[in-house]
Amino acid sequence: GESARRRTPTMGRVNTILGMVLSFAFIMAGSQKITPTINPEVHEYLATNAKSWGPVWVPLFRKAMTTLGLDEQTGAVEKLLLDDGSKTYGVMLTNIGYLECVCAAMLLSSLFSGIATILLICTMGGAIYTHLQLDQPFVPAAALLTLLVIKLILPGGDASSAEKGGAKPKKKPSTGRSKKDETAQILAQKNMKGRLLGLDCAVWGCPASSRGGEVEI
Repeated sequence: GESARRRTPTMGRVNTILGMVLSFAFIMAGSQKITPTINPEVHEYLATNAKSWGPVWVPLFRKAMTTLGLDEQTGAVEKLLLDDGSKTYGVMLTNIGYLECVCAAMLLSSLFSGIATILLICTMGGAIYTHLQLDQPFVPAAALLTLLVIKLILPGGDASSAEKGGAKPKKKPSTGRSKKDETAQILAQKNMKGRLLGLDCAVWGCPASSRGGEVEI
């Protein structure tokens, strides 16, 4: 209906603004995990906590690799994703930072926004699980997760969403002829009938009311 068509562009703008806010938030969060350049204190805090975050995921990771039948590759993959053997789990922290930065950039693209939102929802879900296991506050992660879910539910912010919101009126099929052409065709048919009737009168004779070339139709 009309209200749905008005509401869809508004929701699309809200989705776009929300995507920009989330993109900025995850660029900041991700970059602080990667480098101490932006805020050395925050980076140091994250690096310190990563030492307790990593052990939460190591058993789950190894169990998943065993389930997949990849026991022989567990050590190599673990060094690439979680820890290089130093037990600092700086590798895991850096990988999460890169993931958040890449997804933050993807949020600004209508083509990849959906994929980025789902990846970040999984990331925030993992963060909440980690904090719960360690009895740590998880409100920031829960707030970001809520905003991501809202963004995923809202209609897209692309320009075509307004057209998709309501049904377009159907056009009547064109017959290829105008009303004027149809009228001319009817008159031509009547004229032809009159001429044929006049020819019959000349050959076979007509009633008195039809003589003189006048034919009533």
